Amino acid sequence: MDAADRFLMLDTTGSAGSSARVRIGYLAGAHGLKGALRLRLDDPASATLASLRRVFAGAADAEPREYRLTAVARLNRATLRIALEGIATPADADALRGAILSVAAEDLPALEAGQFYYFQAIGCEVATVGGERIGVVEEVFSNGAHDVLVARDGTREILIPAIADIVRAIDLERRRIVIEPVPGLLD
Repeated sequence: MDAADRFLMLDTTGSAGSSARVRIGYLAGAHGLKGALRLRLDDPASATLASLRRVFAGAADAEPREYRLTAVARLNRATLRIALEGIATPADADALRGAILSVAAEDLPALEAGQFYYFQAIGCEVATVGGERIGVVEEVFSNGAHDVLVARDGTREILIPAIADIVRAIDLERRRIVIEPVPGLLD
């Protein structure tokens, strides 16, 4: 049950008429003299951005603007250098400092069977193979060894390792995840 990219979180700042966007990071400022930007990724291991042609940038509390992505290069483990059409000077780039960078969910690369983007699991109901309701997935994170689903039901929180021995089915269309809990998981 690997996730293709761990950074992806649904960006709900879009207007009702726009497609859903997924946050991938924030712009940390200018890089160089030709308007390039430093992008701090929410998931430093992600390579998804290299396959995309358009992105959205804007303040967290405002409607983002669409940009054509013209170049992507890795600067270090957590930072990319990107170029956006229409951003040609350091002053242009600095004007975007702190902006959230997101992509249209429909532009994300297709996944292989058994993979999911983190944002897709948020809101799924979790139940045991016996039908006992556990809660709703509110977070997903990686602990380094595997992904972990955080299911909550009121004040109760269950951390569910997203491994084949426990997660038996993920039905994103029906918004349902079925698990077979190991001893101690639900205690």
